[in-house]
Amino acid sequence: MEMIKERTLQGELVAIRRHLHQNPEVGMELPATKKFVWDKLVEYGYEPQACGSMGITCTVGQGEKVFLLRGDMDALPLAEDTDLPFRSENGAMHACGHDMHTTMLLGAAKLLKEQDADLTGVVKLLFQPGEEILQGAKDCLADGLLENPKVDAGAMMHVFPFKGQPVNKIFTAPAGTFMASADWYEIKVEGVGSHGSMPEYSIDPINVATKIYDALQTLSAREISSAERFVLTIGEFVGGTPGSSNVIPNSTYMKGTLRTLKEDVRQQIKKRMVEISEAIGQAFGAKVSVDFTNGCCSNEIDPTVTEIVKERLAQVFPEDQAPETIVAPPLMGSEDFGEISHQIPTTTLLITAADTELMLHNPKIVLDENIMELGAKVYVEAALAYLERN
Repeated sequence: MEMIKERTLQGELVAIRRHLHQNPEVGMELPATKKFVWDKLVEYGYEPQACGSMGITCTVGQGEKVFLLRGDMDALPLAEDTDLPFRSENGAMHACGHDMHTTMLLGAAKLLKEQDADLTGVVKLLFQPGEEILQGAKDCLADGLLENPKVDAGAMMHVFPFKGQPVNKIFTAPAGTFMASADWYEIKVEGVGSHGSMPEYSIDPINVATKIYDALQTLSAREISSAERFVLTIGEFVGGTPGSSNVIPNSTYMKGTLRTLKEDVRQQIKKRMVEISEAIGQAFGAKVSVDFTNGCCSNEIDPTVTEIVKERLAQVFPEDQAPETIVAPPLMGSEDFGEISHQIPTTTLLITAADTELMLHNPKIVLDENIMELGAKVYVEAALAYLERN
């Protein structure tokens, strides 16, 4: 009877995941996804509540301690390039596995509801928008995510491809800083346009922008200790109009990302980016502005919560799935769950979902649906571990 029930849950989760995968939505605008998740929660017996502009929360259980489980719902503005029969065709793609996270958290919701009367505390579920654009967690926090009821600790989970590792392997993040902070920025240079033959009548914004580009690269070489790890990338540089090579434009801009592991280093670099850019602009007579558009804190891993969860998972799951701790330096990738990790003690769990050299965010990535039920149970056991210990 138990095996039939498990197969039934797996089949239900696969159907949910395929619906979400085929109908991805991006950023903070997820109306269809929100309605689908909301309706599923109602079907499972929950009374979901709106959290921020597009998030959903609900609770199950009773008691003083409250544990948060987070699943992100948003996709990427990326055209899918797979042969899946349920591939997306709307120009967006769940290339980061958020469709799986949402599905597995729905599976956890169903399993937890079946244990409602036996829970020794409260599990709060968060279905979050806007992770990819680093806005969703902040939006939910601003709307009281960690209150009513007051949350004591929490966990997030992420699927990932890992060449050479079997699918269905569980990993826990090491204690401390696990993922970098992230800041998206835009540097605008306003000059004076002119004919290409008369640069003396212009303030060439491209010239100014290249000086800023070069100067920012010296931050790591001359202003920040070599012991600190950070990445300052300019990934977009736009100036001039195609076909107008004899025109000096009025303006240009650069966009990029800053990733750091320490908050004081983060703030120091941001301050110097503004000072250097504005000073170069002043030196050449141009107006320069530096805007930090989106951002999130580093993802911090609490050692106590992590050990409690890891110990429980090792007891519950078979030896070949028993969690291992990732042995690696902090990742320079970012996760906006970091905002939550700076408010309450949290842990991060990972499940291998593909044995491939392709990375997440690749339009050809195909993740293995066989992990769906495992992921749902990992969510459940993580919450039970904390509540039963406390």
